[in-house]
Amino acid sequence: MRDGRIVELLPPDHDPSMIIEGVDLGERFVSPGLIDAHMHLQLAGESLLHVDLSTVCSPQEFMDVLADAHRKMEPGRWLLASGWSENRWDPPVLPDQSWLRGCEDRPVVCWRMDHHSAVVNEAVLRELELPDDGIIESQGGRVGRDDDGRPTGLLQEAAAWSYLIPCIPSLPESGLAEAITRARDACVASGLTGVRTMEYRRDIMRVHDELNAGASLRTSVVVLDRAMPLDLEWVRSAPASDCFRITGCKSFVDGTLGSRTARLLDPYADASSNHGVFTEHQLEGRLSEWMKAVSGHRLAPVMHAIGDAAVMACLDAIEANDQWHAATIEHAEVITPTVLERLGKHSGVMLSMQPLHRSDDATFAEAALGSDRSSSLSPFRSLQQQGAMLAFGSDWPIVTCDPVQGMAAAILAQDANGNDFHVGERLGAESALRGYTVDAANMAGLEGSGVLKQQSVADFVIWEDDPLECDWASACPSIRATYLGGCRVSGAEEEGVS
Repeated sequence: MRDGRIVELLPPDHDPSMIIEGVDLGERFVSPGLIDAHMHLQLAGESLLHVDLSTVCSPQEFMDVLADAHRKMEPGRWLLASGWSENRWDPPVLPDQSWLRGCEDRPVVCWRMDHHSAVVNEAVLRELELPDDGIIESQGGRVGRDDDGRPTGLLQEAAAWSYLIPCIPSLPESGLAEAITRARDACVASGLTGVRTMEYRRDIMRVHDELNAGASLRTSVVVLDRAMPLDLEWVRSAPASDCFRITGCKSFVDGTLGSRTARLLDPYADASSNHGVFTEHQLEGRLSEWMKAVSGHRLAPVMHAIGDAAVMACLDAIEANDQWHAATIEHAEVITPTVLERLGKHSGVMLSMQPLHRSDDATFAEAALGSDRSSSLSPFRSLQQQGAMLAFGSDWPIVTCDPVQGMAAAILAQDANGNDFHVGERLGAESALRGYTVDAANMAGLEGSGVLKQQSVADFVIWEDDPLECDWASACPSIRATYLGGCRVSGAEEEGVS
C-alpha cells in the first residue's frame, strides 16, 4: 500500500524481499471494507440520544419506560423516543396518546421503528397546525382518529414528515456534530468503511465538516430535498473528496409494510379495503418528471418503494426516461411474480435491500400479505437468479448498522425470532459479502471501494474467522479490525512486524 491505495497484490509464493514492512495476520481472513448502501447517518446519531423503545415488549413496558425517562429529564425539553413496534406485543395494538400520560404536559414524540409513523401527546398536537384529513390524505398521509373523530396521536407518512418534523426542536450544531461523530464511530467499529446516507440539504451544509472530517468513513450522500421544481444547482459546487461526495436524490413512492402504508397491487390480508398509499411525486403523477430532473444533474434517482405496486411505478418511470442515470429502487420488499418477471427486463436497475428488514417483517408477513404472498417478501435468491443487481444496507437507525448481522440474515433466511422463513431464498456467504462490498460500492458511487485490487483504495477489514467457510447457523464470524486508506480506524492493532 502507498498513499492510501493498493500498489500491488503479491502471490502466495512471492519473494519475501519484496516486502519492506509487513504484518503477519496469522491466517486471518481479509476482505474489502464493508459498505452500507442505505442508512441515515445523522438520524442514527440523533437516535442514539433518544429514549430507546426497540426492546419494549408490552404496552405497560412502553408506558413505564417513557414515564421513567420523563422523571429524569429537566423541565421544558421535548422527550424524543424511537424504535417501538406493535408487532412485539400481543395483541399488536397501535399506541395512542393515552400511553404517554405518564409524561404529563411535556411534549413527547415516539417514532415507530420504521420512522413512517409516530405517536405524539396532546402537548405536541397543540403545536401542530394540522389541516383537515382530506388535505393530509391528498399528500399521502394519515391522522389516526378514534370512533368519535378525535385524534389518537398517531401520525403517518406526510402527517408526520410535513407537519410534525418541522415542529421538533433542532439540535444545536455542537449536538449535531456529536451525533454524527458517534454514528460514524459505531459504523467503523462494526467493519464499515463506507456508507450511502440520506440527508437534507440544510443538514448536509451544517454537518459537512463532520461528515468529511478525519477520513474515517467514506460517505456517499443522497439528497432528501425533493419538492418540485428541484433546486440542485448547489450540488455542482458542493465540496467533494475521497471521503465525501453527493451522488443522488431521493423520492418516497410509498410507505412501509409495518405501518400498512406500503402500496400493494392487492389489498392487505388483514385490511381488505387497504392497498397502502402512494406518496409525493408518484401521488402527484410527477415521478417520471422528477427522475428526469435528477438525472439531468448527473445524480442517481433513488426511489423508496416497498410494495409491489410502488416497485412497478418505479419501473414505469424508468421506462419513460431513456436517459435515466444509475436509478436505484430502495427496499423493494414485496416482489410478487409479476414484478419479478418485469425486473428481469431491466438489468441496469439496482435494488438496494436490507436483509434485517426481511427478518423483522417476516414476523408479520403472513398477517399482512397472506400465506400466498408471504414468500414474495425480499426473495433474494429469486432476484439473484433473475439477474438483479443487489446491494445491501441497514436503513440504520431503523435496524442496527452491523453488516455481519445483515449478512447472517441473508444467509440464514430466518425471521427476527429465529424461525426459518422461506429458506429457498437463502443466499450463499459469498453473495452476501458481495452485497456489502463491491455491489454496495457500485450503487453508492464509491469508486475504488468494495474490492481489493491494484489501485483500489486500501479499505479492508480483518476477520477473526473466515466468513466464507464458517457455520453461520452456529455463530457469526467477528471482525477484528477496520482499516481505511491503509490506516487502522477501529479494532485491534496487529503485532509482530515481519
